[in-house]
Amino acid sequence: MSFKLYILIKKEVLQFFRNIPLLVIVLYACTLDVYMAGGLGSDLQNYPIAIYDLDKTPKSQKLIETIREPYFKIYGMLNDEKEIDELILRGDVGVVLVIPKNFQNDINSRRGATVQIILDATNSGTAELVANYLYSITSDYSSKIIVKEWKYSKTVYKMIPVMDVSSRFEYNETLKTEWTMCLQEFFTILTLIAILLPATAMVNEKQFGTIEQLMVTPLRPWEIMLAKVLPMVGIFIIASFICIYCILIPVIGVPLRGSIIDFLILTVMFCFASSGLGLLISTVSNNLSETVLLTLLTLFPIMFLSGATVPPEAMPSWMQWLIQLSPLKYYLDMGVAIFLKGNSLLFMWKQFLGLVAIGLGIFWLGAVRFKKMFG
Repeated sequence: MSFKLYILIKKEVLQFFRNIPLLVIVLYACTLDVYMAGGLGSDLQNYPIAIYDLDKTPKSQKLIETIREPYFKIYGMLNDEKEIDELILRGDVGVVLVIPKNFQNDINSRRGATVQIILDATNSGTAELVANYLYSITSDYSSKIIVKEWKYSKTVYKMIPVMDVSSRFEYNETLKTEWTMCLQEFFTILTLIAILLPATAMVNEKQFGTIEQLMVTPLRPWEIMLAKVLPMVGIFIIASFICIYCILIPVIGVPLRGSIIDFLILTVMFCFASSGLGLLISTVSNNLSETVLLTLLTLFPIMFLSGATVPPEAMPSWMQWLIQLSPLKYYLDMGVAIFLKGNSLLFMWKQFLGLVAIGLGIFWLGAVRFKKMFG
């Protein structure tokens, strides 16, 4: 590395640490932002439910007792059917369990009993999750009645022709959704940092009027470009390591079953791909506000096409082809595989080559635009 390039890299590092707002954004992104994502899991917690018990018998009371925290929080017992619509309309509760009259009599006569679940389906995903939880609770309640009260032996009960599904969960045995949420947020926020840092480094030169000074220096355009990219790659790697060893592993408890060296290589490759996008943005931005806005506009389609928010299988067929052009898709899939599955880059060589090809293409486009700006 020439001394001229070293001096310019040193200048970029000093400018970054003197830019307090940008420094705060990076530190927040790789610490608190990822930590808070752990509290956004998809597990049902304290969901408000109201009970409309028309039977008011010991059997109905036992069913109500099975609906407890931490999954549900009983808002109250209703006395009038009109209260159901009012509570759901105001958003006080998300579900109402209706226990009909003769509930206990139907069970004692062995005819079987029915209950009604009224759900607020404005959030269809949550409504489906609540319905599944309540179905599981009522199924367990029914099983106990068959075995304990109807005096069916467990052997006879097992002979009832009901499909039995046995599940085994690999790599996340306890189904901790905070692992998935934190890793997705980690990779997404790193994408934002990787695009934003080189873009702001270049736009600052335009905004402060020092780009003309760079043009008259003996440095060639590719050296100026490297001086902008290399320090930001180093800062990006440091930010990712802070997040891994200060938040993900010790606080959230996410396991790192693969090699940190493999993850480092993957991160460097992804950072160069994202830096190419940052260089492209810097060539069309004139100030920091435009840079941030264009970065966000670029980030949203990359996130959408990564499969983190919408499963690729749920997308239209033509859009599934676009997924292959999202560098975050490769980074997310391989990163999660390194953390949770312990996969190596050698095992995922096809995906890694896909990221390399896209990364080189994006970086080449950014470099060409950057060179024209100094042409």
